[in-house]
Parts: sequence; C-alpha cells; structure tokens
Amino acid sequence: MTLLLDDRSVSSVLDPASLVEAIEHAIRTDAEVPADVPGRMNLSGGGRFFRIMPAVVPHSGVMGLKTFFGGNGVGVRYLIMLASIETGEVLAMMDACYLTAARTAATSAIAARALGVKATRLGVLGSGLEAEAHLRTFAAVSEIDEIKVFSPNPESRERLADRLREELDLPVAPAVTAAEACAGVGHVITATNTGYGGPIACESGWLPSGLHISAIGSTHRDLRELDTAVFSRAGTLVFDADPEQIADESGDIRRFVEEGGGLGSVLRLSDLLQGKAALPEDAQGDLTIFKSVGTALQDMVAAELVYRRAVEAGLGGTWDELAIPKSRR
Repeated sequence: MTLLLDDRSVSSVLDPASLVEAIEHAIRTDAEVPADVPGRMNLSGGGRFFRIMPAVVPHSGVMGLKTFFGGNGVGVRYLIMLASIETGEVLAMMDACYLTAARTAATSAIAARALGVKATRLGVLGSGLEAEAHLRTFAAVSEIDEIKVFSPNPESRERLADRLREELDLPVAPAVTAAEACAGVGHVITATNTGYGGPIACESGWLPSGLHISAIGSTHRDLRELDTAVFSRAGTLVFDADPEQIADESGDIRRFVEEGGGLGSVLRLSDLLQGKAALPEDAQGDLTIFKSVGTALQDMVAAELVYRRAVEAGLGGTWDELAIPKSRR
C-alpha cells in the first residue's frame, strides 16, 4: 500500500526536536552503515529547472528520491518518493515543501551545536517558510531570549514577528533594515530569496565579530545571499555537502571562488559529527559559517519519519500499490 501525503499532513507530524535527533543520528550512523547518495542531477530547459536527489539509506531501510522543479512565474514544487529497500514497495509519495524547510532548519541546528554556538539572540534575514522553520527549530532545541526579523517587505516581517511572538512567547521584533537585524545578536540566519541574479542580502560590514551565520538561501548558481567578504572572515566554514558540489551549485560560493577564495579548509558537517575532523584551535577569522544546500540523506530521513508517524496517526490517502512488480502483472 502506498500512502499519499499532502503538505498539511506532513507538517502536522514533524516536530523540530524529533527531526533534529533523527537527522543527527543518521549522519553519525552513516560512518558505520553508509548511505549511497550520488551527485544530484540539475536539469534545465524552457526557462525551468528540474533537480533530482536520490539516496539509498540502509540503516533506515528506505530508498527514494526528491525532485523539485519550477522557475520564474510558476513557483517551485517539491515531491518525495519513499520506497522500502527490502521489498521495493513504494511506501509513500509526499509533498515535500514543508519537509524541505524543516530538514534544512534541523540541519542548521545540528551544525550550530557541533560548532558550540550558544547564542541566545537571533537575527534572521527573510520572512518566508525557511526563515520561520529555522526560528521555530532553534526556539525548540536551544535557549533563545530574543529574535529580530528583517524582510524588505514590511508587511511580511511584521506578520512573522507578530505570529512568532505569540506562539513562541518570546520577544520577536521586526527590524527596519538588514543591518539592524544583524546588530547586537550572536547568530544570523540568512534564509532569503533575492531572485535569480538578484541583489546581495547580507554585507560583511553589518556583521559584528564573533557572529555565527547559518546561510541556507543560495542553493542555485544564480542566487546570492552573502558578499564574498563574509566568507573571507570565516575562521571556521562548514558545509553540509561536498565542497565541489556546493561550489558548483551555490552562487555565493561560486563567486567566492571566482574572486580567489579557497575551500581547502572547509569542514564537512558529517566529518565533524563522525569524529573524522575537529574544529580548528587557531582559527584566524572572526566568524563561523554553516553553508547548506541540503542533501538527499536529510530528505530521506525526514520522509521516513513522516511516513512512520503518518501511518500511526492514520493520515493521508492510500493507493493499493504503486509500481506493481513486473512478475505480478
């Protein structure tokens, strides 16, 4: 039987703390029972993009893929197909819009913990789903005293600040400028959508020394968030995927490398969690940065958690069996 899950069902069963635990466990376990996560495919045509992210995750007993596709004017759609390694049965097809934002936020929280970040005052650049998911996740798994929210759209930043102030029972203030959101905080989250070829959302001059940055918005070679001077200040720079992949896919890192920046000292989050690498004791820069583009391992782990909980809660529609074996036709 195949479970069909819409975005509302997915979001109703995913809580930040459980997702953080599941993804961190999966990354650590991957050292002993490796997942097969090949390079993802980035296709384009007709003014649209199509990304395919497959993975086989033996320690979770699942395999599958996520696709997301879209382009200017049509929005972006996310879909996950989850299957059993043992039987090949398609367990679920699910809308992965909220799931993608939630697993990205969970991974940012895992990275902050691995880097020893203890900031209690957060600034966020962005007011969309990814920004909100990050704030909810950090509020759920760490001690947060104050949040500042900036969006170039005043109505959006006011709306998000009002909603989170009430729901999280924390001081959440809209910031009039991006520089204001970065001032007086210990951690800045950049979860922006400046558009293809759009402006830089965060400048180095706005960032005080000692800051930690979670940068998640530049996941396409034509999307930018941070100016290159920000990366030049990084004493510790951590990626959630292969540096070559991120250098190809992220507009921020592409520009940094084009302007002479090096990636030789980049640490992978998986290496930190698995004890294959350690934080530098003599870091020269004054910032720590976690740069994320997301991985299929994160997606499959989150999808497997959603599937189990949806079954327990009796959520979703069902299909007798999708992709019947050839031998039974």
